[in-house]
Amino acid sequence: MNKYKDMTYTIRTDGRLMKKITTNGKSKYIYSKDIKDLYKQYIEFMHNSYNGLSDIENIKMKNFAIKWIELNSAGKEIRTIEEYKSIVNNHIIPSLGFKKIKDIKKYDVEQLLSDMKNTPTTANKTLAYVKRILNDAIDNDIIIKNVASNIKPLKVIKNERMPLTINEDNLLINSTHKYAPFFILMRYTGIRKEEIIPLTVDDVDLKNKTISINKAVVLLHNQPIVKTTKNNRVRTIPILDNIYDIVVNLVNNSKNGLLFVKEKDGKMLTDVAVRRHLESFLYSINKNKENNIKFTCHQLRHSYCTMLYYAGVKIKKAQALMGHASASMVYEVYTHLDEQRENADDLINNYIKNCVN
Repeated sequence: MNKYKDMTYTIRTDGRLMKKITTNGKSKYIYSKDIKDLYKQYIEFMHNSYNGLSDIENIKMKNFAIKWIELNSAGKEIRTIEEYKSIVNNHIIPSLGFKKIKDIKKYDVEQLLSDMKNTPTTANKTLAYVKRILNDAIDNDIIIKNVASNIKPLKVIKNERMPLTINEDNLLINSTHKYAPFFILMRYTGIRKEEIIPLTVDDVDLKNKTISINKAVVLLHNQPIVKTTKNNRVRTIPILDNIYDIVVNLVNNSKNGLLFVKEKDGKMLTDVAVRRHLESFLYSINKNKENNIKFTCHQLRHSYCTMLYYAGVKIKKAQALMGHASASMVYEVYTHLDEQRENADDLINNYIKNCVN
């Protein structure tokens, strides 16, 4: 296991490695030409920081975990820090918080995992953080082994993501509902919810029929905070012919430079606003009792990826259009569609027939 992989640092112009550590609102920088030495300095600093806690050998998980959040939040995105706090405060502390770290047993962690079996994804994140916290406790000479190290995560059964049907696509693209353009644009560009919210007129190039995805938002406590894109990369997406007029109309009727805003105050959409937009749109579509359509924002993005597959777009290009850091997620979708498309029985029978003849 590479113990350095989770440590972030910057490479200076002089070749030295630099890591920023923030504690109690104060920043400190450590430097080294060697990753091993930098890591050693980092661990020593953390050790001294943890030693600021009273009676560290008898410290309880609650106090150590809170300190762990503080020491590991430097340089992290807001969403990551909020996840640290959520997992620690809502799961680790209620279950293990009032035990001394040195008294925590393997079955304590296994019980925590068992109690969370109905939410396996969150349970596995919690297990991962327990392991990281206990590893820091080892590095600080509080315990000699990580009792959670050999505990395996729960199996997560992924729900199959389904693209919109042809009928659903037709209802969406032909809808005159006031919120339809928001979801139509997501469906035919593959833009993430966090990317469409801050989309501005300046991001749209009507002449070249493209949209530049150069920012996103973090929806923290419902409020949007503008940041860089998920992978810190700018990508350009084509405006397809079937939505060109819709995009032109959005540009011409934009408010405050944004393509989509809240109706009440003209400000950027919040998480709740998007959810209400979707509820209103689906309610309108499903008023006709013949319709029973339900979809999520992510399902629209999956529909876009599926469309790329059937249009013959290569995986690498699809990766770029979707804004993925690697091709693995697109490859997973494409492979699944290949399997659906392929009639194995016919292929095998034809192969045998040709061999026999």
